Amino acid sequence: MKKTAVILFIIMGCICLSSCSEQIELLGNENSESISYNGISYDREYFYCADDDRKLIGHIENGANVYSIGTADPPQFILVVGSDNSGCFIADGSFVPTTGTITKVLIDPGIRSSNSRYLSKDNELSVLAEITEVTGEPQEFLIDNYYTDGNAFYYVYNNSDVSCEENYGGYIAYTNGKWIYSAPGETIEWKENNTVLVTGIVIENDELIKKIRKTDIVKYISQIK
Repeated sequence: MKKTAVILFIIMGCICLSSCSEQIELLGNENSESISYNGISYDREYFYCADDDRKLIGHIENGANVYSIGTADPPQFILVVGSDNSGCFIADGSFVPTTGTITKVLIDPGIRSSNSRYLSKDNELSVLAEITEVTGEPQEFLIDNYYTDGNAFYYVYNNSDVSCEENYGGYIAYTNGKWIYSAPGETIEWKENNTVLVTGIVIENDELIKKIRKTDIVKYISQIK
């Protein structure tokens, strides 16, 4: 009986995947400067999004998968993912909000293999707000590895589900037993083997550090014990 149930579950899953991956009509592909979908033109423009906010629409003739971002219908943002490349496209008249109410914070979305790490709960967003208000004397810190000793973050405004370079909120790292915050505009100088020289401020508030460690902003930081 259990074996039959497992087989049925697998079959239903395959049927679901098949129906979600049907071929759709889309003019262009992941390498195009613009595409057209359902009569709407989309221009190529890079943006960030969380995996959780992508919805598979289907695939196109070359096999690339097409995703809508967010819940708008028709979609404002489309992501086309091929075997070797991907392309971000924004509908004519739409744009990535760069001001407004912060509704989500993406953690290093352009670097991580999984872009699903984000902060969206009120208590998580309040921690980020506290971090960005930290004051102190800017200092230079040598970070052994930009990717494993810290995380950059990007704001998402007004429930848009997308972010961009302009929405960079800063870089948080843990080095030599200290938490630091490097704000937008501060210097990050790249050295060899992903080592960076960062200008930032030491976070000395123990209560704030405890809050930081409870959020996904610390994900991927290898020094954390």
